[in-house]
Amino acid sequence: MNILFISPNSPRESVGGVERYISNLIDYYKTQPQNQTILILPTTEKSYVETDENITIYYDNNLSIPRHASRHQKDIAKKASLFSKLVEDLIKKHTIDVICAENFMFGPPAVYSLLLNMTAALYKIPLILRLHMYPASALQIELVNQLMWKRISCVSKSIAGDCFQKGTDINQLSTDYLGVNTLEFNIDKNSTHELKEELGLPNDTKIILTAARIIRGSTPILKEKGLINLIQAFSKLAPRYPNVRLVIAVGQASENLKDDFNHAYEMLLGYIKIHHIEKQTMIKMFKLHEMPHVYRGSDLFVLPAEINETFGQVFIEAMNCGLPVIGAKSGGIPEIISDSYNGYLVPPDDSSILAQKIAKLINDPLVRENFIKAGIKTVEEKFTSEKQFFNFNKMLEETVVDLI
Repeated sequence: MNILFISPNSPRESVGGVERYISNLIDYYKTQPQNQTILILPTTEKSYVETDENITIYYDNNLSIPRHASRHQKDIAKKASLFSKLVEDLIKKHTIDVICAENFMFGPPAVYSLLLNMTAALYKIPLILRLHMYPASALQIELVNQLMWKRISCVSKSIAGDCFQKGTDINQLSTDYLGVNTLEFNIDKNSTHELKEELGLPNDTKIILTAARIIRGSTPILKEKGLINLIQAFSKLAPRYPNVRLVIAVGQASENLKDDFNHAYEMLLGYIKIHHIEKQTMIKMFKLHEMPHVYRGSDLFVLPAEINETFGQVFIEAMNCGLPVIGAKSGGIPEIISDSYNGYLVPPDDSSILAQKIAKLINDPLVRENFIKAGIKTVEEKFTSEKQFFNFNKMLEETVVDLI
């Protein structure tokens, strides 16, 4: 089977859950000789091509969208046309059987989705839309519901249910979870204190880790990601636990969103100062390949996202690196965390309960150990990338067969 994946998010351009997924996708499909896998990713540089074992990646400048796209409609139309031409060329060159567009209406302007649908229809190739986020605007909802997607694959039941509520045909919807690359994200007890040494912290320091984007598009999402709630909770604990540090790992934005990222970053610093926890809080930007090391060096992972965490890739990564986790009862997080079995689920925007649960995991080693064991078991049973990509690839094969 010859597969064409297209993603407006590239691990070389920015850091986040979709980028981690794309990185895992590359690692999986490059070792699958039964497939010829082609991938189109954006680049702010001149377009170029790379081959890695069984996968060929086209880094396309025409998929990289300027910050204020609406101000350059002629340029956008030209870039969209050139992108469409590339897709058509790849269909012919590689005899593509199926196309999978990742999160496609959340980056490129609508014309990209329209042209992609027209091209797939012209060559009678099934087109899969892979949703990592909730369609929110009226335009995004219409792009999901009205175009010619053969299937709409959602990374959580939460997204699938949201789409169904907004009018998506139930027969188009499927839930196909993400997975964690267990070769990268796993327990390595030998590296436990390395992060603390790098951060200049004593070995007996307890690190509460959170990891999240701080903007979506150009909009700050500190509240949506639960970071303000976490800061408030930590401010209740900090005076009682002088050896505890809050480390906020923020996902770096692409170059065209640098100003928006800096604005959100300054807002984050402001909330930390308001709650007087500057001395016990660190904000760090880590690269994707550094995150296993960051998880292993921490003691607890917390992300009480309110409405924005559609799945929670970070939770399964943290679990498999041996961290107890705390998340909110929102979005797709309860599909990963079973309260009091493999972590705690807390009400969104309740800093008092969040503080209590953090304190419990700081002070109770038995609960910690039980959560860690159950978390690793959860990943092994449901959320390895090997298992999830195998199932996803099977769904693609079935979609191709159904069209014949």
